[in-house]
Amino acid sequence: MADVRTLDEPLSDIELDELESFLASDSVPQDCMDLEMLDGYLTSIVSGPEDIQPSEWLPGVWSEGGKSASPAYTSNEQAQRIMALVLRHMVGIQRTLTESPTRFRPLLYYADDHAQKEKAPAEAAAWCEGYVAGVKLREDEWQPLYDAHDARDWMFPVEALAFGDHDPEFAEWIDDKERRASLVEELAVASVLIYRFWQERRRGVETRGAGGRRVMPESTRKSRQRLH
Repeated sequence: MADVRTLDEPLSDIELDELESFLASDSVPQDCMDLEMLDGYLTSIVSGPEDIQPSEWLPGVWSEGGKSASPAYTSNEQAQRIMALVLRHMVGIQRTLTESPTRFRPLLYYADDHAQKEKAPAEAAAWCEGYVAGVKLREDEWQPLYDAHDARDWMFPVEALAFGDHDPEFAEWIDDKERRASLVEELAVASVLIYRFWQERRRGVETRGAGGRRVMPESTRKSRQRLH
């Protein structure tokens, strides 16, 4: 097991690179999550209605749907090292959402646009697919978020970016570059709001109404209403 004394230490850039390399190596199944998807997955898990043990969510990292496949570690030391990196990243996400929410940012890949000789905007689909996979671990328990009038909007950018390439409901958002970019920009705020929603419910506190800070930008909400 990972050394619990080090779990509160955020991953350095070098350690993130180490974890990213392992997730892309021949040691893991082909459908293993990449670092972006893992970040979304862990964000969802720490944000949800109840705690979930690693024994339940970890198989989903290595193989879609949590199949029996697992990494081919070269040693027990490597297995402990990778587990420690995953858990520390998870704790780091939770601490940021709790202690420094304005600093929270999804870990997203930016593709190189060779034609423009610059980085293309992040698509964020993998991050959002990971987030949705985390929700599905407790799908029924997440329903109160969708039932809450003001809170249901917060999942829109996640679901649109996760399903947009396959779901006509989101096509107008995903096919338009500016709208898609606006959804990507909303992910950080939406993640913080969802995290606060469940933290308050877990403490037995009702969610504030539309006058509170946890309402998505009005311009976005209005434009969505025109689309649906």
